Amino acid sequence: MAFNNTLIPPKSPNLPIAASQYSQQYTDEFTNTLRLYFNQIDSFNRAILIPNYGTTSHRPNTGLVIGQTYFDTTLNIPIWYNGSHWVNASGTTV
Repeated sequence: MAFNNTLIPPKSPNLPIAASQYSQQYTDEFTNTLRLYFNQIDSFNRAILIPNYGTTSHRPNTGLVIGQTYFDTTLNIPIWYNGSHWVNASGTTV
């Protein structure tokens, strides 16, 4: 599986146009639009706030996603997070 490391900044959503009277459908659409937007912001922030290189002792250990890369400068190799451990290209835990 290939990963694209290009960060795409979140774009503000086009909010649904409100009805003149209360509408459950509008409220649901509005809430869903905001939920999707905030998920984009969370993903973007996580990508820019978690370091992608450093020493073994400074590897991130929170907010990680499967497939996340990190260049370990102590080992001088790229490693990947597999959901429970950091592994090298051959899948060996490092």
